[in-house]
Amino acid sequence: MRLRFLCSNHRDWLASNALATFDSWQRSYEHASTLLNEHDAIKAVNYAGCALEAAELLLFYHARQTKNDIGRFTDSALLLCTSLLRTGEPRLACGVIGGTIARLEELLFSGVERRAVLEGCQRLLHVGDHFDQPETTDQTRFSGQVADGLPRHNVH
Repeated sequence: MRLRFLCSNHRDWLASNALATFDSWQRSYEHASTLLNEHDAIKAVNYAGCALEAAELLLFYHARQTKNDIGRFTDSALLLCTSLLRTGEPRLACGVIGGTIARLEELLFSGVERRAVLEGCQRLLHVGDHFDQPETTDQTRFSGQVADGLPRHNVH
C-alpha cells in the first residue's frame, strides 16, 4: 500500500529483519490500542499505521503468509480504520479498506490461505458498511463551479 508511517530507514531495516518487524508490529499495535482506549485517536493513527506497515512487511516481504499473519494484517488495518474514523476521517479509512483488500487479493490470486483471506476481506467490508452514507437525492454538493471554471448544473 502507499501508506508511509515508517521512515525509510526504519522501513528498510524492518524489511531485512523479520524478528524486528514482528516486535515492531507488536509494540505499535499494542500502543495504538492503548491510545485508542484512552481516547487519543490522533496519536493512535500513527501507531496503528506503523503496525499496518509492519504487518504488511511480514506478509509480503518476509513471506509469512499463515492464517495468523493474514489476521494480523487485517487486524492492523481495522485498528487504523477505527482510529481514522474516530478522528473524523472516513475517506482515509475507506482508502485503507480498499488498499488492504487489494493487497489481500494478491494473496487470493496466488492461492495463499484462501479462507483466511476471504474472512479478512469480509471483516474489512463490514467496517465499511458502518460509514455514514450521503443522501443520494442531495445533488447540491455536485453543482457549482469546477476546476475548469464552467458552471455545473443540478441533476434532476
